[in-house]
Amino acid sequence: MIIKNENDLLLYIKKNICITSPSVIKSIGDDCAVVKINSKKYFVFTTDTSLEGPHFSKKYRADEIGYKSLATNLSDIAAMGCIPKYVLMSLTLPNLDDKWIKSFYSGIKKLISKYKLTLIGGDTNCGPMSISIQVIGINKGKILYRDKARNKDDIYISGTLGSARASLMLEKAIKYKKEQQILRKFLRTPKPRIELGKAISSVANSCIDISDGLIKDLDLILTGSKLGACIYVDRIPVHPIVKKIIPSEKYFECVLGGGEDYELCFTAPKNKRSMIKRISSALNQRITLIGSTNKEKILFYNNNKPIKFNFKGFDHFA
Repeated sequence: MIIKNENDLLLYIKKNICITSPSVIKSIGDDCAVVKINSKKYFVFTTDTSLEGPHFSKKYRADEIGYKSLATNLSDIAAMGCIPKYVLMSLTLPNLDDKWIKSFYSGIKKLISKYKLTLIGGDTNCGPMSISIQVIGINKGKILYRDKARNKDDIYISGTLGSARASLMLEKAIKYKKEQQILRKFLRTPKPRIELGKAISSVANSCIDISDGLIKDLDLILTGSKLGACIYVDRIPVHPIVKKIIPSEKYFECVLGGGEDYELCFTAPKNKRSMIKRISSALNQRITLIGSTNKEKILFYNNNKPIKFNFKGFDHFA
């Protein structure tokens, strides 16, 4: 096969490298790998690399880089409905800048302290900046996977979508400097939905974190589960600034395809609606019903009218 994109690369690896063993419950193909400890306990593993350019820019403060680099990994643990415990980090720096390094680790520490994590090892090197973090978690109860959605499940998302992408789109718009600064927190310091992931693990059938855009990440749930869906895009909650400022021709690409939202998209049976409302209230966390799964194909509606999109979400090699 000829490798042309990120999905081709993953398919090649799956076909040519050993990716399974008796203790591996889930290998490549989800937010985390899952390894069995005993009949009730499992380790979940995730790793991400953050680079200047695709993940952060020179405009970021060092603490924002540290925070975001860890937060994106924690979001993967949240999507599995699990509890993060241990962190390993490989850090490559062009030089040892005392002030920068201490600020960077202050961002890391915010999340380490909040979620009672332990940094247990890693590596340091000299070279172009690269931050690779691995987080190891454990399950509380049921683990959530991408490919376990069922026919006629409700489809939910947490929070709002499009704010991170909108922040990027407005970076050079002097006219909207104030608005960009308000949206910037969604891009630079996203909140991993750890508590929500744990809470929905007992009621949801499937889950994924929205890192590459809803249109791409929801498709991973549907393709893995061999299902279609009806999605009502006008129900998707969006920050008022995004609605007001982003031009109509860019609006849906911003909201559905921009990525870096790090919210959760999950499916659950219709008879769990009242329980999900209670979870939303208990956590003071916005959860929105945006559609349902079916046995056909994915269809999008805007104000009950069919709508099609020609974008696919983020691809590292596109």
